[in-house]
Amino acid sequence: MAQRKKGQRKPKTEIQRSEEQFQRFVERRNEFNNESRMLRDERDALHEQRHKVMEQILALREEMKSNSRAKGQSMQTRDRLRNQAHKLIAAKKAKRKNGRGSGGLRDTVQALMSEIMASERRLETTEMSIARERDLLDRISILRRSLNEQQVSLEEQEHLHAEVGELDESIDTHFSEADQHHQEVVRLAKLNSKLYDKMTEMMQEASHLSGEADKKHQEFVDIRQRADHQHQRAMEMLDHLRQHRKVTREEQQARWKQVRDRHQAVKQALYDDTKLAEAADDAIKELMAGGKISL
Repeated sequence: MAQRKKGQRKPKTEIQRSEEQFQRFVERRNEFNNESRMLRDERDALHEQRHKVMEQILALREEMKSNSRAKGQSMQTRDRLRNQAHKLIAAKKAKRKNGRGSGGLRDTVQALMSEIMASERRLETTEMSIARERDLLDRISILRRSLNEQQVSLEEQEHLHAEVGELDESIDTHFSEADQHHQEVVRLAKLNSKLYDKMTEMMQEASHLSGEADKKHQEFVDIRQRADHQHQRAMEMLDHLRQHRKVTREEQQARWKQVRDRHQAVKQALYDDTKLAEAADDAIKELMAGGKISL
């Protein structure tokens, strides 16, 4: 039998090699798991950053909506004031052109009232046929409707045709208030433009964070798959180890059984009375013959 040289390592057993390989699989799996946890934390941190950016974007959107509503109200008020001012300007021009402005309507109203009174007087004092009386009543009715319409127009014209100084003051007031609302419209439009630019930048940042988070997630998935693969290899090796240990243990038990059986056989042989007596007789004979006794 060849002797192992001094300092030469004893060859590793199959179990030792399998255990070392199992430990390598476990260590590699743990390394991948640690790396995957780091990637998961980085991915979650990116998602959290994006969530905060999106909250800011939503807040900016709400602010822009509020500004847009205020801007719309200011535009409506501005346009209404300008329209009122233009109507006052038209009334002012009409007053300057027509002098008193409402004189013609007053004459028309006065003429209608006089004609109605004359027709009613004729109806009360003059004998006429039923057909002519009906015609006269219809005419009076038509004259009264026309009078009502002209009186309404006269009231509207007299309201619009105020004194020129009062009209100028009212026009200036309307235009001044309209300009204030227009300035507010411009201010809100510029503010929303700045908010939109800021929101656009934040949307780009959110998109960048989403892309980075997706990359981290893919890396996380890849590392987890590699960790799962190492875990599977480790479990396969563990099953192999268990089977190999079982076989080794059974072989050891078989060898120990052989040793115990041999030991038991030797023990039985040594303590057998018949064999002991034979051995004693042989020893006495040997001694009587002058030989030596070998135990």
